[in-house]
Amino acid sequence: MPRMGRPVTSSRSAAPYKLRAILLRHKLEHGLLRARLRFSSGKRSGQEIAPATLSTLLTRRVWPVTIEADEIKRVTAEFLRAHGVPEEEIEQAWIIDGVVDDQARPSSPRRARPNANSEPSEPPFLLPESEMLSPATREHFGLARHPFMDDVQGPQDVYLSKDQRYIRESMHYAAKNSGLIAVIGESGSGKSTLRRDLVERIRRDNEKITMIQPQTVDKTQLTAAHICDAIINDLSKEAPKVSLELKARQIQRILTESARVGNNHVLIIEEAHDLTNATLKYLKRFWEMEDGYKKLIGIVIVGQPELSDRLNEQRNPDLREFIRRCEVATLKSLNGNLEEYLTLKFKRVGKRLDEIFEKDAFDAIRARLTRVRPNTQHVESHLYPLVVQNLIVKAMNQAVELGLAKISGELVGRV
Repeated sequence: MPRMGRPVTSSRSAAPYKLRAILLRHKLEHGLLRARLRFSSGKRSGQEIAPATLSTLLTRRVWPVTIEADEIKRVTAEFLRAHGVPEEEIEQAWIIDGVVDDQARPSSPRRARPNANSEPSEPPFLLPESEMLSPATREHFGLARHPFMDDVQGPQDVYLSKDQRYIRESMHYAAKNSGLIAVIGESGSGKSTLRRDLVERIRRDNEKITMIQPQTVDKTQLTAAHICDAIINDLSKEAPKVSLELKARQIQRILTESARVGNNHVLIIEEAHDLTNATLKYLKRFWEMEDGYKKLIGIVIVGQPELSDRLNEQRNPDLREFIRRCEVATLKSLNGNLEEYLTLKFKRVGKRLDEIFEKDAFDAIRARLTRVRPNTQHVESHLYPLVVQNLIVKAMNQAVELGLAKISGELVGRV
């Protein structure tokens, strides 16, 4: 995969349009403007643009491709007039650094093919690295403890968007009713948190569900025999048989006996993107074990986006039997839920968001963690919890170093 660049459209793109400052100055929420801006073509025709789309337009000057630039400018001008913004300010809306942006057009940023003497027109897109929250920063913001360290101590600390609630319930359904589901998400998107939540929920509610979690560290080495051993060891005091045939008969009997006294069973495997095709095929065999009409075991596998590629039938037709039976749930980025997520995290340490952030910081975070694939129309959001946390910690530390009271949008753009 080619290295991706920051979503910029010219050498001046590090500076935002003045429209962003105008909205802030007149206390106009971005959401009010978004409600007026709607896609004019494509699958999302008629729908309002996403928060990240407007943020990247204002901050990084990435124009959506399915709305004409003239239409965006017309609707924006009408919106500003309706809210009493003076004409002289409206005329300044699409200016950067005192210069009218003559590159404003409804197209994704495209870079000219470099020649031997040209320098890259865009800086590389780099996600913020992990950083310690300094003692000075904690003192400055009045934090008794780190807002993101050991931040999940119970179900009340688990942030759940609407999509995550659906995935959470789907995982629980698979455990309780012998389903088959793959949960896929980027590193730091909350997969492990949902897995821990499932385990804790079953224990807390004292449900009659036995959880089998193979402990093989290297999942590329996890085989059907290892899974058989894990089931036998977790459900009985018997020693596993030697051959795979005898192991299969043994777990069929053990699972059946357990199910007939009212127990359910679920196999949970993390890092499932490392599983071999052979092991994925065997998972279907485990899932098909039955006692009459009743399936004997549910399966929940959790992995990174590479697992999605593995579960693509066109790429792996030999896995079609498993793929066609497996429900796939993908964890999305925070995007529109950013403020809600941060509210929960800072509430845990006794802080309101307005004590930490300037009003324009949230849209700047969305823009900073959004990128466009070079030479394509594809916009990627990296607003996953871990990435957001790393960005905010770095911004908090830098705010203290620069003598700023709070995290501003301008500061976020520099982190």
